[in-house]
Amino acid sequence: MKTLPNFFVVGAARSGTTSLNRYLSQHPEIFITPRKEPHFFAADHFPRNGPGDEMLNQRVIADEAQYAQLFADVKGAKAVGESSVFYLCFPGTAERIAAVAPNSKIIVLLREPAARAFSAYMLLVRDGRETLEFVEGLSQEEERRQTGFEPMWWYKEAGLYYHQVKRYLDVFGTERVKVVLYDELFTHPEQTLRDVFSFLEVRPNISINTSGHYNMGGVPKSRGLYTFLYNFAGKAGPLVNKVSPLAKHIKPALAWKAIGMFLRPVEKDIQIHARLKAYFTEDVGNLEALLHQDLRHWQTQEPGIT
Repeated sequence: MKTLPNFFVVGAARSGTTSLNRYLSQHPEIFITPRKEPHFFAADHFPRNGPGDEMLNQRVIADEAQYAQLFADVKGAKAVGESSVFYLCFPGTAERIAAVAPNSKIIVLLREPAARAFSAYMLLVRDGRETLEFVEGLSQEEERRQTGFEPMWWYKEAGLYYHQVKRYLDVFGTERVKVVLYDELFTHPEQTLRDVFSFLEVRPNISINTSGHYNMGGVPKSRGLYTFLYNFAGKAGPLVNKVSPLAKHIKPALAWKAIGMFLRPVEKDIQIHARLKAYFTEDVGNLEALLHQDLRHWQTQEPGIT
């Protein structure tokens, strides 16, 4: 490959990775691929047998030349990266990245795991893929995993962060792995982004438009209108960038705001949510010790979006 990434956003899915991507892309010293989630370093390990999982097939890149083409437009950026949310949950991916780009920096976004599970569920509901109630989807998870459903269906498994994060720390070391919490990204975006920019060794005091939240979940009030807006949001950036580089950050944000108006949120079932929190308690405790970070606030209501 002519140009290699020197940083990776590796997940977790439904933890703010799409928004972070959009924010990073506004920094003049950062190049992050406009095409999110190529999953090149996990391409040979994807189960894709669930309803609608073929959509992932269209994004995954297994060919080295095609992957290298994602970085063909890099011009003078100090930080060059890509974002693939399932790099975190597949064992062996950290080692495969390190074999090609050993000095890379790794960004991990983590969301309170019970909320992350429900958000994954609502994404699949939004896209018309999940037809079961949440509690039924939870009960079907192991069977679905064994059948080969992609990791978005792993409502509980994908939220067991301890071993996932530890793999990256073991491979890349603590100096090259930065963990960003979902709640910090959306509650204190300016400070969080300054910390990320410093980690990537680019200018930290760059003004970033963080008004847009991307890839929300919910039940579409109109399936046809949602599909139109979703397709526009995905294509708006590359199209308007040909006219104005500044506009590429504005049009997708406006499209996602419009999408949010046509999505109906679903209230969490308090009892199911409490059971999930209890399920994740031991893993969260292990993660706290691993990161030397207090995560007790995950036991309270989190800010943010579904």
